[in-house]
Amino acid sequence: MPFVALEKLHLLYDGYRKAVTIGGRPFLLLQENGRVSLIKNACPHASAPLTHATYNDGCLRCPMHGIEFELSTGRSRSAACVNGLQFIPLVYEGNQIGIDAG
Repeated sequence: MPFVALEKLHLLYDGYRKAVTIGGRPFLLLQENGRVSLIKNACPHASAPLTHATYNDGCLRCPMHGIEFELSTGRSRSAACVNGLQFIPLVYEGNQIGIDAG
């Protein structure tokens, strides 16, 4: 199965953000509290990019309307948004992190 590399592990740090396009779709690779995640780069509430979202108290906060999403579960903390973040599984290969595009 083809591995698509997104970043070298030594370049990751808490607060890291990188917008990537895979198969014509926007995603966001990020790291907070030592955990690396790949999410759809669109707020589930209004599809705003999350590239410049802030992180505080375990939550990613959308820069457009301020809706917060728990980064551990993807759930919204707002009744205005019933959908959660969409996570994509990551794969480690050697000194890189990426996805299995198979």
